[in-house]
Amino acid sequence: MDFTVKNVSKRFGPTVAVDNVSVRFAAGEIRAIVGENGAGKSTLLKIVSGIHKRDSGEVYLDDKPFNPENYVQAATEGVAYVFQETTINPYLGIAENIFINRLREFRTPLGLINRKKLNSAAQKILDDIGVDFKATDPIQSLNLGQWKTIEVARGLAYDPKVIFFDESTAFLNYNEVKAFLNIVKRLKERGMAIGIVTHHMNEIFELADTATVMKDGRWVADKKIKDITQDEIQQLMVGRKLSAIYPDKKEVLSDEITMKVEGLSCGGQLKDVTFELHKGEILGIGGLKGAGGDELLSIIYGDEKETAGKIWVENTEYAHKNPHDAMKNGFSMLPGERTIEGLITTFSIKDNINMGAMKKKGILTDQAKETKVANEMIQKVTIKTNSCEMPCDSLSGGNMQKVVIAKCLATNPKILLLNNPTRGIDVGARLEIYTVISELAKEGMSILMLSEDLGELIGVSDRTMILRRGEISKMYEFDETPTEESMITYML
Repeated sequence: MDFTVKNVSKRFGPTVAVDNVSVRFAAGEIRAIVGENGAGKSTLLKIVSGIHKRDSGEVYLDDKPFNPENYVQAATEGVAYVFQETTINPYLGIAENIFINRLREFRTPLGLINRKKLNSAAQKILDDIGVDFKATDPIQSLNLGQWKTIEVARGLAYDPKVIFFDESTAFLNYNEVKAFLNIVKRLKERGMAIGIVTHHMNEIFELADTATVMKDGRWVADKKIKDITQDEIQQLMVGRKLSAIYPDKKEVLSDEITMKVEGLSCGGQLKDVTFELHKGEILGIGGLKGAGGDELLSIIYGDEKETAGKIWVENTEYAHKNPHDAMKNGFSMLPGERTIEGLITTFSIKDNINMGAMKKKGILTDQAKETKVANEMIQKVTIKTNSCEMPCDSLSGGNMQKVVIAKCLATNPKILLLNNPTRGIDVGARLEIYTVISELAKEGMSILMLSEDLGELIGVSDRTMILRRGEISKMYEFDETPTEESMITYML
């Protein structure tokens, strides 16, 4: 089996997204497509998967022209694509989401869905992936990581010859990632041709046989993984040699306490969580998905209600009922999923930045002030755009994330809550975001950062709190240097 892409190009208006790129996906081989956000990686895979129409070039599957009308036809003919964006319908069941385009295959002669057959087929795929939920579980009870696993199962349901995974591990927890990587390896052993887009270098070096490096929509290089180092790949991606990705840490931790949390509990999700957050501190939160980190941020921000415990902000008891109260008390939160919870992607950069703190002139919106704030934030967090009036869906993933950060900062918070701030972000954008976070801390902002990236927790945090089953299992103090191995021990 051979899947060949020759001289493919694609424009979106004046923007050249993919420029004359050729690449080959071979049976039994995993090829990583790597590059910065905006390099054209996802667009390339969407073109060859029937999602976008190419402007020029040719695609061949087993030496025959491959020209599907849409991605469903592409999957039916042997080329499946797992989207980076969440595509789950929360009003359908898990099995229905897996077979969303093929439900007619499970109809009875009377036109009804054979639920037993549907659930059994879905469960078989879920068992192969090794997930911790059943096809019959309520979909609303699942988290974002589990939703992404359903999308992976949907791609595998077509039993494809070629499958593309676009940031498929971005929302998975430690165990789910391990299970996913094992599935990909087994697919390779079965002779499937596989393409992956991921910003996690450890995944590239664990999975891939070859890497195609892209920059600004163009092909840069094809490299065998065994013949290249991580630093060399990153240098090809960004076009320059990178310095250390994590900024220098502070030498001392302030004695001033910005927030104190005591005995915080929430049903079975959080149990007696107690800690202090210092002024200018970056306090990391680690743990497996479901360990309580998301719930902790949600309670502090007023999205959920604690069942016990108290919070003080600058020595005053913090009474809050909703996010509006949290914002009035100086909190701002970056959510874990930018396109669902953080942005209205069809709105402009300016409108999204000012959404949490609209500038008023009497009863009217002060457009001039909103433009001024947007342009200041674009400069502060280095959003790459020609105008604040550009829609957010015209930006790369890294720049969309910066818009969400800018929206948080536009409310002038004292305490910033970050939920996986660099999820799905390339190494160049990560460096820029880490620099922004470090500078905010130096200016005196207190930051609570939940992250599933262990390297990020070690490299960015002043202290790190590990949660396990809703409880603090370990607090790495300012003078301690954790390792990934020790952190995992306290998470499991």
